[in-house]
Amino acid sequence: MPIKNIDNVKMQKNAVILTGASGKIGIKILEIFLKKDFSVVAHFNENENSLQKFINENLNFKENVFLLKTDFRTQLPEIYEFMQKYKENLCGLVNCAAIFQKGNLKNVDNLLKTMQINDFAALSLSEKYAEIVKKGNIINVLDGNIFGYNETYQNYRISKLFLLEATRQSALLFAPEIRVNAIALGMLEKEITQSNSRALQKEILKNKILDENIAKTIDFLWNCENITGQTIFLDNGAHLL
Repeated sequence: MPIKNIDNVKMQKNAVILTGASGKIGIKILEIFLKKDFSVVAHFNENENSLQKFINENLNFKENVFLLKTDFRTQLPEIYEFMQKYKENLCGLVNCAAIFQKGNLKNVDNLLKTMQINDFAALSLSEKYAEIVKKGNIINVLDGNIFGYNETYQNYRISKLFLLEATRQSALLFAPEIRVNAIALGMLEKEITQSNSRALQKEILKNKILDENIAKTIDFLWNCENITGQTIFLDNGAHLL
């Protein structure tokens, strides 16, 4: 259900804003929350077709998915407006939107572009969520393969390391009303290709990262009232190397 007029949206109480919902990980997280009977405001900037395909294949979820197309570079206030309008319905924010592209510190413009989406947009949304909604959970989606040196994707790794620390600092700042945690994922089965097989080799456990284990981890972070400022690495131990 595309959001064209926020005044006409009918949403149940337990609603979540999910950024980057049209990506592979975003679609998985979208399904996790829908199966738990949440309404989900599914943000995207590109690739609306993947979201429409998911909805068409899961018509039982159709009434609980609200599509919100927003370019973080210019349209963040539209999401703030939505937060203000439906603050009583919202109970969480999941920052999943990210860009993954080549770049290192020899190209600072690339670093700033990457951080604008992967960090600054997430922090701005978290700040406004805490200011407006004043309750619930924030979960940041990280990457298990961000430690160590990688010249090709150095800027991407720096952006995710920044968000790792920002998770801790935000947890301190927004407590006790809001808990802030993160999940750092390893290589998902559908992402495995010849070009990224080296990342897979870093995983010291050889188990598939199943959707049900992603769901269990998110459920734990969402519902355990004693957890904040934590990052759970669901990555088969890749972050250890």
